[in-house]
Amino acid sequence: MKKLAVVISATLMLSSVANAEFYLGGKVGKSWLDDACTSATANCDDESITAGLFAGYEFLDYLSLEGGYDYLGEFTADGIDGDKAHAWTLAPKLTIPFNDTVYLYGKFGGAYVEYGDKDDNSYLGAVGLELNSDSNVRVRLEYQRLTDVNNDLVKAAVNSATLGFVYHFGNNDQAQQEPVVVEEKTVEEVVEEVVVVTPVIKSYATKVDSGHFALNSTELKPESKSQLSELVQFMEQYPQATVEVTGYTDSSGAAEYNQMLSEKRAQAVADELESQGIEASRITVSGEGENNPIASNDTREGRAQNRRVEITVPGFEYEEK
Repeated sequence: MKKLAVVISATLMLSSVANAEFYLGGKVGKSWLDDACTSATANCDDESITAGLFAGYEFLDYLSLEGGYDYLGEFTADGIDGDKAHAWTLAPKLTIPFNDTVYLYGKFGGAYVEYGDKDDNSYLGAVGLELNSDSNVRVRLEYQRLTDVNNDLVKAAVNSATLGFVYHFGNNDQAQQEPVVVEEKTVEEVVEEVVVVTPVIKSYATKVDSGHFALNSTELKPESKSQLSELVQFMEQYPQATVEVTGYTDSSGAAEYNQMLSEKRAQAVADELESQGIEASRITVSGEGENNPIASNDTREGRAQNRRVEITVPGFEYEEK
């Protein structure tokens, strides 16, 4: 007997985060000096406008290495008179998802700073928010501090608050496959030339992109619920059909947690099918955790494919009237 299969793969992600590894960005904002002026300073102008460019590479979903150039501004203070400050920076960037659109991050590294006619090495610290979207462009809000901007008279620090835009190379939208329905009919002739119609077997398959669960959650997004309605219509048309729902994860994290998450996400899909009218007795639910990967867990793209929920309708026979 041929089988009828409905497979819906929903990745569990971080993130509406893109599959790209490389990114480029720019930023602009306000900068100001700490401890650059004293009570004896005749003319103090320790605030300015800053701008910069940066580039980075994502090694993991939460770890990047980022370098850049900052024009820190033009200042007048002890030891400088309308001089400009520049910095070249390099730092690892650690990212923590707050939800599926907002990410918190921190950078801790170093910088080479030119301050008037002086230069110095400095520590760098930064914290910020990154706002994700459905496109490859993200928005950043960042506070940064360079600790050592020194000359012969003072030891100062320079701060900046900036708005930035980041472009991640690649495309984080996965193409959806349109449902394909194939009908096969077999007609046999008997001696009396009476036509006997054998059971008709239909094949049906669809694939859904990766963003159909809320980040780090077992809750289905509204667009996933609407896509399940087509399967519900099929089940209602053929009441003899049953459905198997199986959850999977990638290999990130503890195996026990992945097993639990795969079961809960599979159950979330089953609950939605029940809410749309499919009886629980027609649904079988299971979780496989990080077992049976369909791609390599060594790459970001592979992990995204392995985070999924598969829905299968085993084959059955019916006679077309």
